[in-house]
Amino acid sequence: MKIGTGIYLEKLNQHPDFYQETYNCLEIQDFVMPSNLDENRDRIIEQYNNVLKNYQGLLTLHGPYIDLHPTSFDPLVRSVCTQRYCQTLAAAKALNAKFMVVHSDYDPAAYYDNYEDYLLEESILFWKNLIKECESFQITAVIENVHNKNPQLIKNIVDTIDSPYLAACLDTGHAHALGKSQLATWVESYEQRLQYIHLHDNHGEKDQHLPLGEGNIDFEDFFTKLKETQYNGIIICEIFESIEVQQENLKQLKTFLKKGHDR
Repeated sequence: MKIGTGIYLEKLNQHPDFYQETYNCLEIQDFVMPSNLDENRDRIIEQYNNVLKNYQGLLTLHGPYIDLHPTSFDPLVRSVCTQRYCQTLAAAKALNAKFMVVHSDYDPAAYYDNYEDYLLEESILFWKNLIKECESFQITAVIENVHNKNPQLIKNIVDTIDSPYLAACLDTGHAHALGKSQLATWVESYEQRLQYIHLHDNHGEKDQHLPLGEGNIDFEDFFTKLKETQYNGIIICEIFESIEVQQENLKQLKTFLKKGHDR
């Protein structure tokens, strides 16, 4: 199992030794901003490669999501989404990153009939094309739940594409605050399709990105379920706090992991 954190170049430059010595996986998040795939791309990649030249852990990349809708009715919008994801794959390749995180396109405000059927059909069409790029770059894309109420849409997409280069990412905070299913249900549904986890806490109302134990997520049950399904993928801590808070969060994580194994 890989234990990592989300980082930006500014954070890494402030404490390069801490991040490289503490985590065996780093999720680069600078490219969440689409503009960084344009004028800032080469500078960001060069600086990361310089700072991390001796890093022995796994690198992953979070792709852009602002204004990107791969299932849009507008073919030009879909084209932009494909372009941005391909740019992200190229950036990941230049950084020797092995995973690309992208957001689910589910919109809870959609009000027209058969929306979920449309979303599934168009998502499958989109990924049938993009998966060829993922396979070419040998980078696995993982679809992260955001407003999804349950795991069914993402599971159906990944099952239908059925490629080793497409998997599910479970965001615990999003599932708890925005979803309607228990975390254990997501884990059970995804089974071996689950390769990636964004780990953070909240009180079930907002996406707060709190350290473990500061919200009301039942992490003991969650980690027990991970143990039952023999999860051995990536866990990214997404709390964006000071080094001291991150260290305490890691202690909590190790405690939950141990309890999950002992139960």
